[in-house]
This record gives sequence, C-alpha cells and structure tokens, in this order.
Amino acid sequence: MTPPSQPPLRILLAEDDAALAKLYGSYATDRGHAVSFARDGVETLAAALAQLPDVILLDVAMPTLDGRDVLRQLKADPRTAAIPVLVVSALGGDQHMRDLLVELGASDVMEKPVDLQIAFNKAERMVRG
Repeated sequence: MTPPSQPPLRILLAEDDAALAKLYGSYATDRGHAVSFARDGVETLAAALAQLPDVILLDVAMPTLDGRDVLRQLKADPRTAAIPVLVVSALGGDQHMRDLLVELGASDVMEKPVDLQIAFNKAERMVRG
C-alpha cells in the first residue's frame, strides 16, 4: 500500500495480455494508484499524449506497434520524453534487448514473469526519486 503522505501515481499500463493487464492494474490500484490501459502500441502513444501519465509500464511484444517503436516515439516527442518508462517484457532477460531498450530511453527493464512488488516499487522510485 502507498503511504498516505504519497499522492497516487497516474500509471499507463501498456500490455496486450488482458489477464496480465488486469493483474497489474489490480495491484496498482490496491497501492492507491490511478491506472489506465493500452492494448497495443498505437493506443499507448495516444494515451500517453492524452493523459501525460506519471509513469508508463510497457510491454515490448504488442500488436500494431511494438514496444521498441513506442519507446522511440515517446522519447522523440517533447511532450512525452520526460515520462519514465519501465519495460516489463518476456524479452527482458536478453542482454542485447535490455541494452537496446535502455538506449532507446527505458528507465529500467524487467523480465516477465515479474514480481509486482519489485516492479511497482521501481515505478514509484522512478517518479518520486
């Protein structure tokens, strides 16, 4: 749970697996955060621009536009460039992929299956320092 002294974060969850999105979303709201969802890369970019969330949890393997392309576009747009992005992906264990994602602007990369407590602690630290 989020301590009462900490304001809730606005989190954008970009995950095409509905069951995982629901799990992550439930965990985040239990911690007191506001969550919105995107099921593919195009929805992620649109939601990021419309909502300007505090942090984005981004999957790599998504339909329409994959996470690498989403990350490139987020970091190239001055309106979304400063939003921290935590990549949570099955590809997160591949060191070359991790390096590429960080090079593209990811704040951190975690491999699925992810420990939700660790992931959300990281996301909170990215925003709150």
